[in-house]
Amino acid sequence: LTLSRAAPASFNQDDVLLVNTFAIQASIALENARLYDDLNRFNQMMERMVEQRVEELNNAYRTLEKLDKNKSDFIQVAAHELRTPLTVIKGYMGMIKSVPAMQKEPSMIQAMEGVIQGTNRLHQVVNSMLDVARLDNQVLTPHLEAVTLGPVLRLIRKDYAEELQARQINLELDPDINSAPPLLADSELLKKALDNIIVNAIKFTPDGGSIFVNAGPVNVDGRGEYCEIRVRDTGIGIDSENHTIIFEKLYQLGKVEFHSSGRTKFKGGGPGLGLAIAAGIVKSHKGKIWVESAGYDEKNLPGSTFIIQIPLAK
Repeated sequence: LTLSRAAPASFNQDDVLLVNTFAIQASIALENARLYDDLNRFNQMMERMVEQRVEELNNAYRTLEKLDKNKSDFIQVAAHELRTPLTVIKGYMGMIKSVPAMQKEPSMIQAMEGVIQGTNRLHQVVNSMLDVARLDNQVLTPHLEAVTLGPVLRLIRKDYAEELQARQINLELDPDINSAPPLLADSELLKKALDNIIVNAIKFTPDGGSIFVNAGPVNVDGRGEYCEIRVRDTGIGIDSENHTIIFEKLYQLGKVEFHSSGRTKFKGGGPGLGLAIAAGIVKSHKGKIWVESAGYDEKNLPGSTFIIQIPLAK
């Protein structure tokens, strides 16, 4: 800021003070203008960066969505392609087994039983793949009716009686289940969901362990009256970071290279579809499913509790 007069020594100290005050105010205004300009440019740069990142995320999301659809399509096609030859194999194996000459060869009968057992297991996997495909395509429509829980659970326990006895696992049903109020559910789909939850409990409970199932009515705020089913095991437990992801299809706990097949074998692997099917079925019933566990520990065996809430029949 420059100030001048024609005559020499025309300014006194008051003039100097006034000019300094103006100079300070001008410098502050200029500095504020510069800072505002810098901030404006920074905001514009951040907006461009955010727009760029949002576009990248949208592209990544569309790619993942496409990959997930391709995976679902592959599962559906593979299941249909496998189902036809499996049906043929089962049919011919049944015919061969019934041939009189086969009845005289115990070793051949044993071999046939092994092939049929393996075929049945593969058929279960294929059916699970088809169930997941139907859930993904949202074509699974439950036929809702009043369902009593006790008979469904007793039937599941009967289905796995041999496996439970072989591994010395006690599957205990709370006697109060018999007096539990009826659920509004599709009996076949409900059985399938509970079957997958209980099989998962068997698989991750060491030999000699226990599984407890109880149920009772609960009032869920804002959602009404539900039946809460709790499946608690004395197994190896689940880490907290896996409590949600275990319900995703094809997810496997542990390393894939150490995968060992077996539907009820301890820590036996599978296609990673059971819990996803259970979650999808519960969701189709407008219910809720989650797991509670203190963590993964093969020594202290903290166990896990799977909780399912299904609306009560009115």
